[in-house]
Amino acid sequence: MKKRVISMFMAAVLCAGLCACGGTAQNSEGAAESSQGQESTDDAGSKSSSGEVVEVDFWSAPNVDQFNFWTGKADQFNQAGIEVDGKKIEVKVQQMPESPSSEAGIQNAIATGTVPAASENINVGFSAVLADSEAIYDIQDEEWYKEIVKNREIESAVAGWELGGKQYVIPEYINPMSLEWNVKALEVMGIDVPETMDDFREMLTAFTEHKAELAEIGVTHTFYRPALLRSDQWWERWYDFQMFYQSLNGGGKWVDGNQLTFTQEGMEKTLEMIGMLGNTLMVDEIEPLWSADEVPVVFSISAPWEIQALTEAGKVYGQDYVYGPCIVEKAGDTPYSFGDSKGIVFYKHSSISEEEHNGAIAFVSWAYSEENSAQTDLEFLETMNMLPVRGDLQTNEAFASKMTDNPAYVDLAKYIPNTLPAMAHAKMTEIQEAFTEAAMVPYIQEAMECEPMNAPDASAYVEASIQAMKDAGSLE
Repeated sequence: MKKRVISMFMAAVLCAGLCACGGTAQNSEGAAESSQGQESTDDAGSKSSSGEVVEVDFWSAPNVDQFNFWTGKADQFNQAGIEVDGKKIEVKVQQMPESPSSEAGIQNAIATGTVPAASENINVGFSAVLADSEAIYDIQDEEWYKEIVKNREIESAVAGWELGGKQYVIPEYINPMSLEWNVKALEVMGIDVPETMDDFREMLTAFTEHKAELAEIGVTHTFYRPALLRSDQWWERWYDFQMFYQSLNGGGKWVDGNQLTFTQEGMEKTLEMIGMLGNTLMVDEIEPLWSADEVPVVFSISAPWEIQALTEAGKVYGQDYVYGPCIVEKAGDTPYSFGDSKGIVFYKHSSISEEEHNGAIAFVSWAYSEENSAQTDLEFLETMNMLPVRGDLQTNEAFASKMTDNPAYVDLAKYIPNTLPAMAHAKMTEIQEAFTEAAMVPYIQEAMECEPMNAPDASAYVEASIQAMKDAGSLE
């Protein structure tokens, strides 16, 4: 990108920050005067000389809340009258298609030339698919990108998004996954939130010893996880196998480049940890689970985006449910977990003009400018009840009230430094499907025939899955 273009729209971004704080945006009358060759200047000092408008398409995630959030941001931006190379930028937001999946919708848009200039809702795995197809821009060398990273203090966070030494995604939000524990069940069993494998075994023993008392409060099983038997839900392996494996085995990746990096020993340890639960696993679908009057399980994998719904259902964090770290081998080990994270990318396509591309950059740069980034992320947190990717959530005064009033968010924020993103490989889907079909589903089916603490040997399942993943992903 030309340095001249960058400097011009970055200057406009700074003007927009002032405009959003009380300046008068360029109005339609000013635009009409400009189109006649006259010059108008808004209160912020930005000039509108040509009256030409560049329309920029931005796709939000396929849900109403995120659509409303980004529509609001686009309205503010549009009212600010920001220009790039003398042309006013107008951002239009629409929800990306969600059937059969948002990823499929984006790929179809690329194939048909209807792809937007930018969108959110991209995880690192899918960004690898798009990058391999040269469908998105790498942005690591752009000054505006570096400014966004600095403004949000996410230097360490973006490391997990790197693909082949390049960055393609601006991380937007993160749901640090943890374990969600039934406080009333823990009280009946007389134990604290388990953190190590010894604690985990103690929990299983206590569950067996207090089974009758637990039944009196509606608790019939230890772990709720229907997805363990769903071979079609490959993405669920992020939330169960990946986070358990990485926590028990010191981090690490599924795949590094074109190399399968799981260890057989680590995979067996992880499957057998889940297998220890045996016939206490609950795999029947229950809705709602945590907002029910009686929660039938001791723990599950957290769904942080449900915090607001739990609050509205009268559930009190610390009294009804509490978050805990993923189980580690021994005290002192790092409790890694999966970070359900998505971000923003800029699409590269012949149907997208350079003006539209630069306009999309101007919009995102404005939203995450020094003046606006904290407000943008605060509004996202308030709208979506999901934590934005920021390094200062616990120190920035802009977030103090939201964090203080919601102890669940405070606890979740503690896990952000140890969250790891999805696999960065173009055949992520195929690899995780192969593992699920060859190992997870058949192993869990066998484990559920066993009593607790009697996990079946997982070695044969692991060996089969290693070969299946290599074949599926053309891995070494």
